Amino acid sequence: MDRIIPWYQQKTFWTAVAALAAAAGGYVTGEIGLPALIASVFGALAVIFGRQGIEKSTYIPELKDRGEEVK
Repeated sequence: MDRIIPWYQQKTFWTAVAALAAAAGGYVTGEIGLPALIASVFGALAVIFGRQGIEKSTYIPELKDRGEEVK
């Protein structure tokens, strides 16, 4: 089984954090408006939680760990 990397050590997480920081900086400097900031925040959160959901959904436990009989 592959080793699962903690969320705070994943490159995807830090890329999303950088996107959030860039969006916040753009909003503070007036380069983007509030709707673009909100869209960027939801987009970054979708990347973070989407990645975690995919990691959890691809793990298939062994039959004995699911309570099923191994024949």
